[in-house]
Amino acid sequence: MIDFVILKLPTSHFISGWRHVRESWHLITFVKTDDSVYGVGEGTPYGTSIFEDYSKIVKLRKMIIGYSLDEALRALKEYEYRILSSTSRVTYGAFLSLESALLDALAKRRKTSVANLLGGEYRDKVPVVGTVFLKHPFIMAEDLNMWISKGVKHIKIKIPCNLDDLERTLRIIRDSLKETDIILRVDANQCLENYDKAIKAFKIMERYNINIVEQPLPKNALKETAKLRKIFYPTIKIMLDESLFKPHDIELFAELEATDIVNFHPSKLGCLRITRETAMLCQKMGIDVQIGSALMTEVGLIHYLNLAASMPKLDYPLEEVGLCNTSYGYGISCDPSIFSVEKGFLKPKPYIETKSLCLNYANTFSISRMARWHVLEYKMRTASYNIVAKVFRIA
Repeated sequence: MIDFVILKLPTSHFISGWRHVRESWHLITFVKTDDSVYGVGEGTPYGTSIFEDYSKIVKLRKMIIGYSLDEALRALKEYEYRILSSTSRVTYGAFLSLESALLDALAKRRKTSVANLLGGEYRDKVPVVGTVFLKHPFIMAEDLNMWISKGVKHIKIKIPCNLDDLERTLRIIRDSLKETDIILRVDANQCLENYDKAIKAFKIMERYNINIVEQPLPKNALKETAKLRKIFYPTIKIMLDESLFKPHDIELFAELEATDIVNFHPSKLGCLRITRETAMLCQKMGIDVQIGSALMTEVGLIHYLNLAASMPKLDYPLEEVGLCNTSYGYGISCDPSIFSVEKGFLKPKPYIETKSLCLNYANTFSISRMARWHVLEYKMRTASYNIVAKVFRIA
């Protein structure tokens, strides 16, 4: 049995260039096996919409009905690789949500961790990145020092892309820093627009000891990004994020020498196993890897942590700290505090403790914009717990 929950959580934060993020979509999948093992997974849309993800997962469910967990996982991975080779648009959230639910069920059945299923458990705690969203510079400085107080040593900053505002923001943030061993990373989200502006911005960032700049130029401007890298390396390293569409893109990055680091998050490449394989290939090509880049609930966070734990070499801390660790505090665990950042680390859980989930958000937040959909109440019952969720189906 496979069913789905779609959560729409209201958010309000600004990424670089003052782009406002007002909502967050989450496709959560439940898999129940014949022997009543429950698996839970999560995916978010990347380059597509939640409607496309939902439509795709309905088709994926039909494809694997009657399969064993191992057969379903093999078929899902093979099918995504076929799609990756033949189309430019992939509904990654659907693949991630279903695959992580299947992995979760299999881990429980085998009494192991999702990390071991992915290839091995190389660490029992994962260092994390703290993200500072774009606000007034003094508030950003407070947020940055809040992360430092949690032991976080790698901070990612969203920036204004007006050069005067950029310099003012970085000056105030640098002046507020009392520790010297902090890695400061700027995420431009493509907002530097062109090579000439990027040169000027990098010179400002160089003055304020920025260590890494993520996606400075538009995603297709790889040759210009390579030129930037040659000028400022090794003082400033470049990380690519939005430029990554498919696994084979890393070959082009390597050929052009366009980046030092690639930001991988499963919502971008779908299946956790495909993400891991691509990330490890990237490392073999001499490019460092960052795992994580999307705010998710504890379900997605646990799978991200298992992915990071399964990497033999973790070049940078995990960027994903989950919605429960942001100012919104959204959680679908009955005790989201167990996922709090301590001394700069999060501890992976081997799989999802299904009985600990509280899916009241499905009842709490508005779905009025989903006019084409209607809501059915769905209840999963076992001897030990109940889960009440809202399952959305196309009308």
